[in-house]
Amino acid sequence: MTEKDTDDLAELRRLVRKVIESGPGGFEAHAERARGVRSAVHAEIASALGPVLNAHLNTLPQDTLVEKRETAAWVNHELRQLGLAIRSPVSSVPGILIAAAGRSGDEREGSRFLIMSRDERGRKKHSPSSGWVPELELVEDPPRKEGRSRYRE
Repeated sequence: MTEKDTDDLAELRRLVRKVIESGPGGFEAHAERARGVRSAVHAEIASALGPVLNAHLNTLPQDTLVEKRETAAWVNHELRQLGLAIRSPVSSVPGILIAAAGRSGDEREGSRFLIMSRDERGRKKHSPSSGWVPELELVEDPPRKEGRSRYRE
């Protein structure tokens, strides 16, 4: 990072704190503003990185199932680190990129990419498949639900 990047990040941190602490209210009001900041930051990251990610993916080898799996694993890892996911073209919900063998499950029949998401009941949903990484639209990956410790309203 350059010195300008460091200065810009310091300014961003100052603005984030200002927004969160602005206005009256206790924890709930502050947390609501913090969630708004979080969503806004993730939306900007997704918007900035989407085109660059898609351009980079076009340079990666994607001929074999192994190459597709490596690409999918790399994409999902990078997006997870950033709090992002891929918008499913079928349901518009966040999903992940997966690589699969040909339609009959036989790698000799080729391989494909799919975007896997889950519906409101937790069932897996898959996008139409593609032999090459499709154009990915990045979105905020919502916070995960905490299973048995989940807060219930």
